[in-house]
Amino acid sequence: MPICGKWERLVNWAEKEGNSAKALEFKEKLVECVVYTAYEKVRKKRLEEAEELIKYGRDVAKKFAIEELGFHLSLIEKEVARIRERRKAAAQTR
Repeated sequence: MPICGKWERLVNWAEKEGNSAKALEFKEKLVECVVYTAYEKVRKKRLEEAEELIKYGRDVAKKFAIEELGFHLSLIEKEVARIRERRKAAAQTR
């Protein structure tokens, strides 16, 4: 289970119970978890882990129809691509 799986389980639970207010609250927490954790992975240059989290985020964004999450993940993907390009350019100049 991914690091943010706790929030995904809580969203599922709230939706099954018909508690839309709690479901929304847990969706917000899920978005925060995915976005902040992915940014942290990028900051630490752990790009593979960040990409795994991005993939997980895309899956839950689709599953729960969270458009906001897709926007944030696109920004993180761009940052990962920039870092990879810098690494590639640095490797070519060696």
